[in-house]
Amino acid sequence: MIMLFPLLAPLAIGEPVAEPKEVMPSKATEGTSASWRASEIIGTNVKAANDDTIGEIQDLIVDFKSSEILGVVISTGGFLGMADTLSSVPTSALRYDVPTKAFKTKLTKEQLAKAPQYKKDTWDANKQGVSDKLRTYRDSMAVDTTAPDNAARNENDKGLTPVDQGTSEADIKLTKDIRADLMDTQLSFNAKNAKIITRDGKVTLRGVVDNHGEKQAVVDLASKHADPSMVSDQLEVKAAK
Repeated sequence: MIMLFPLLAPLAIGEPVAEPKEVMPSKATEGTSASWRASEIIGTNVKAANDDTIGEIQDLIVDFKSSEILGVVISTGGFLGMADTLSSVPTSALRYDVPTKAFKTKLTKEQLAKAPQYKKDTWDANKQGVSDKLRTYRDSMAVDTTAPDNAARNENDKGLTPVDQGTSEADIKLTKDIRADLMDTQLSFNAKNAKIITRDGKVTLRGVVDNHGEKQAVVDLASKHADPSMVSDQLEVKAAK
């Protein structure tokens, strides 16, 4: 017992016993994760590329028909100078920045001002058609919002981009109609996110699809809405791993 006394002494004088603690992941350690819970996203700040605070994420917009998280709702009133204004932007326009513990975007103030917007108390009146508005906005942004594995290739792409979308009512309607039908298919996520750029009645299809079968399916779908001679197929098939 005498030999054991020094070992028990710390307990006798009330010193706590150190116990290993489980280290739980946090936003800072999950900054590059593709999976987020809604509770982690809502309330997080959104910053511009120059670190100006745009606002914070208030909500998510989910399209259960296509199984997509279409975008996030950001309180942009103070940043845009319009009180109580909410803006919805595609999730692909945001990247989590670990040092600032905020989502950052390359969207300019001018681009953000063109995002689908509404007041806090008018969501019910505006939610119809929000999917189309968000997709049209995504396709018109001068940033690449396609799947991550397309980003490097598109960085140096010299062809048409969504910013080249025509602004006439006919061009916008054609892109919208093709996109709506595409979302109703059972094609892959990559195919559904193909770029559809209509300019002066000519439809250009760009992006990476999973296989040759769905490449043809996208072209056929576009050709139902536009003259086949006016459909430019620039789709690429995903390389096998």
